[in-house]
Amino acid sequence: MELTIKEKFVLLAYHPSKGYNLASTRIGYGIAGAMLLELAELKKIQIQNARVKLQDTKKTEDILLDEFIRILAKPSKPYRVKAVLAKVERNTGKFKKPILAGLVTKRILKAEKKRFLIFRYMRHPSVNYGIRKDIIEHIRRLVLRKIESDKDIPLLAGLSGACQLTKKFFHGKEERKTAKKRIKEIVSESQIDSAIDETIKAIQAAVIVSVTTSGVAGS
Repeated sequence: MELTIKEKFVLLAYHPSKGYNLASTRIGYGIAGAMLLELAELKKIQIQNARVKLQDTKKTEDILLDEFIRILAKPSKPYRVKAVLAKVERNTGKFKKPILAGLVTKRILKAEKKRFLIFRYMRHPSVNYGIRKDIIEHIRRLVLRKIESDKDIPLLAGLSGACQLTKKFFHGKEERKTAKKRIKEIVSESQIDSAIDETIKAIQAAVIVSVTTSGVAGS
């Protein structure tokens, strides 16, 4: 079954058995990054000097990408990557819910209604654990053993690293240290022009600001 980069990222971001979001508020940045990379693969955009330049406004077969193109087409001057990330992060639900619904339709996740006292919420555990497990195994093989497979794996490794998800995939101090170093190398070696490098850097910066702000607010 063919999945998009954003679907694979969201699948990685959800706990397979408990169905909650492991990436917390960072998931919005990851989804935005995934969509930028998908548009770059389709030659719809170029990312130069930290700005997203729209090359083609024709519709795709993906409703979310078409909405993203509409957003990118609005300003007279191309958006900075960090501004694009912020726009999606502020409206994470608008993009995340359709992706989750699509994964439910494909019977990869399931939607479970939960309740705690008066509070109602949703959980999305995996129906098929093997799909997520295979993606993680491919990421581990690429990062730890330099074994290449699916073309999306380097992109997912970069997105997961930027959103601080990789600590869920790598275990122990040494393995995580190696993973952090290797993911940087993988991102710099990517073949999608400068799109992945600029995108990952912008996500990392946004996540750092987000974490720092949360820490200050909490203190």
